[in-house]
Amino acid sequence: MEINFIYILFLSSISLLISFIGGLVGLVLGVIRLPFILSTGLSVTESIGTNIGVSTLGAITAAIQHIRNKNISFTIFIIMALTGAIGAFYGASLTKNVPINFLLILVGLIISYESFILLKENKNNNDKITTQQLLNFNQESKSQNYYYELFLQSIIGFLVGILGGLVGLVLGSIRLPAMIKILKTETKIAIGTNMLISSVMGMSGFIGHVISNEVNFLYLIVLGPSAMIEGFLGAKYTNRLSPTTLKRLIGIVLAFVAATIFISQITELKFLDI
Repeated sequence: MEINFIYILFLSSISLLISFIGGLVGLVLGVIRLPFILSTGLSVTESIGTNIGVSTLGAITAAIQHIRNKNISFTIFIIMALTGAIGAFYGASLTKNVPINFLLILVGLIISYESFILLKENKNNNDKITTQQLLNFNQESKSQNYYYELFLQSIIGFLVGILGGLVGLVLGSIRLPAMIKILKTETKIAIGTNMLISSVMGMSGFIGHVISNEVNFLYLIVLGPSAMIEGFLGAKYTNRLSPTTLKRLIGIVLAFVAATIFISQITELKFLDI
């Protein structure tokens, strides 16, 4: 295959922007990058494998920065990662028995709803409640409902895992809003924790593609470093934004993700990591 180095530089620039935004809001956003990788002429499976590799590299460095910034709830991470892995394993075993296209449209609708809720909630929010007040409120609330919180975390992790296993997606785009709206997790903590979960799940998927020889390492080597750098830098700016601004950004990004999913179904484009 002939390599167009100018186009590769263009892809690297796109990867920079996508990874920066992803690190900032806690989403891998591989669904947005994938169409550009597909346009290089790689096969669908090789494009998917390469894309999840690039996404995972960006997610790992972003997660490292979020850990440094103390934006991680390791309790939520452990519970949701474990229950999510169990759910994904179970969901993957049922893939042949379900209408995948219908489920992908359902995923798009769920993400669209979550985007709408986040944007609507923040329309008239003027941040009168400070971040520290919100954190104190959440800590007090969780101390009074500890086992209920553990139950919710387990259920959300498992259900998102099953759906993700069914359609072959990481589904951080569903998990993140659920952390914010259902678990009432502080926004920056939800962002960091979701990115850490996505990096672990992404690594698992990437290893599978490497074993299946479905990764183009030239594109990975070119696009990976830019994703790592910008994912790290994006995560660095998370704590500089107010909760309202972060939620608004997440809502906007989720709207783009949902639109990409719907377009992918119209054009029969296949993707793996959102």
